[in-house]
Amino acid sequence: MIWESWGWRSDLKKFADSLRKRQKQKRWPDLSVARCEQTIMVGFFYVRKLIESRKLSRDFADRPVNATAYPTKGKHVHLLNLRRDVDELFNLDAPKQTTMKIEDLANQLIHSYIFYLSMEVEGQLNGILVASDRIRNKELLEVSSLDVVKIFELAAKGEGDKAISMNYDDKRQDYSLAKPKKRRT
Repeated sequence: MIWESWGWRSDLKKFADSLRKRQKQKRWPDLSVARCEQTIMVGFFYVRKLIESRKLSRDFADRPVNATAYPTKGKHVHLLNLRRDVDELFNLDAPKQTTMKIEDLANQLIHSYIFYLSMEVEGQLNGILVASDRIRNKELLEVSSLDVVKIFELAAKGEGDKAISMNYDDKRQDYSLAKPKKRRT
């Protein structure tokens, strides 16, 4: 459980700033790719941890994110073919627009079996390609780097106006959480 979220949020702001700069980057030495992947992976771990610690609301966790889903070509994805070109395993000519919840995207990253950076032809960071161990033989998801930055920025800001109250529940012998009641205007 996270008691004080300020440090977590501060790091998420740094992660968003770093990714925003990488959207303009054109040269990608191996270390730069690794650092970018780490920023994204750790950032989504932070997001999920803040959600689980009730430092971000259900509304935030359930907020939709646009994604593109590429269906599998029917080949089983495993450790020996994983490093091949993505277009050998997934039909990149049959994109399907979809949405997913922020929390689901965080889980896809944290449990990723496939995780690549998606680059523009000129080299700039365009987004991420990800599939968890559960969906790797079904589809590959692509999420824009703009959306990743936006998620990190929103999580970094927090939701002070949507504070959650806690009351001790004797029956459960634990605290229950409640959203604030909506004010009438």
